[in-house]
Amino acid sequence: MNDLSADLFFNWKYEKGKNARIRYREFGQPKPNKPSLLFVHGYGGMLEHWDQNIPPFTGEYHILAIDLLGFGGSEKPNVRYRLSLFAEQICAFLKHKEINSVIIVGHSMGGASGLYFAHENPDAVKGLVLANPSGLFGDTMDPMAKTFFGLIASPVIGEVMFAAFANPIGVSQSLLPTYYNQKKVDLQLINQFTRPLQDKGAVWSYLSPSRRPNDFTLEYLPKPCNYRNKAFLVWGAEDTALPPHKIIPEFQQLLPQAGAYIIPEASHCIHHDAHETFNARLTYILTHEL
Repeated sequence: MNDLSADLFFNWKYEKGKNARIRYREFGQPKPNKPSLLFVHGYGGMLEHWDQNIPPFTGEYHILAIDLLGFGGSEKPNVRYRLSLFAEQICAFLKHKEINSVIIVGHSMGGASGLYFAHENPDAVKGLVLANPSGLFGDTMDPMAKTFFGLIASPVIGEVMFAAFANPIGVSQSLLPTYYNQKKVDLQLINQFTRPLQDKGAVWSYLSPSRRPNDFTLEYLPKPCNYRNKAFLVWGAEDTALPPHKIIPEFQQLLPQAGAYIIPEASHCIHHDAHETFNARLTYILTHEL
């Protein structure tokens, strides 16, 4: 992340008698009259995926970026991964940093995790900025995709397929459909996403959404949810996995207060795919809406 911060770690007691080493980075110091910003990556991602988004805001805000349990540089234990667990991690991390007011900027699964946390801790969140959040899927998954996820949910087949995809070629094939500007999927990005796949236990976290898809949905939250503060949806127009015209209305049932801003020529990884436009929108939200 442009060497603006070094890796830091904290030990999180995620279950009785079980701790995990969680990686994060911190930029600047808490500001007296401003909430901190917490950046939360999506499925398969890591805090470096924000490397084109954090630098423009480091002078004005205290910023934290975290690797979710099972991803990036955080430990990857054999545990039941789920949105509620990630929300617990966010809660424990903010307590560890003694942060009482935060704006969460979350992408995909990180956005869903941030929303889950905000639902359970509405007074702790000043604002939610959700970039192509997952968690609500409607009828967007085609029959072929459902068959594929059914296969990798099988323990033996899943581990074989994981081994086949846990390499630069497999990672490249997985990343390309999530970008409109596919030149962004360069060797640096591919290697960045490949490295954590080699870690001990990665198979458990990376296969969790296919093995227990209900653990990664927001369908069980009340509509509207408990969080009533400011919320913003920022979406890539070309996201074929989570098309905005189908998914945004579902999120606005959870968050009726949330407006939506659609960025053209951007797909699922909107914050990196169209980083300049995304940063401009985030700047507007931070300076005019929050």
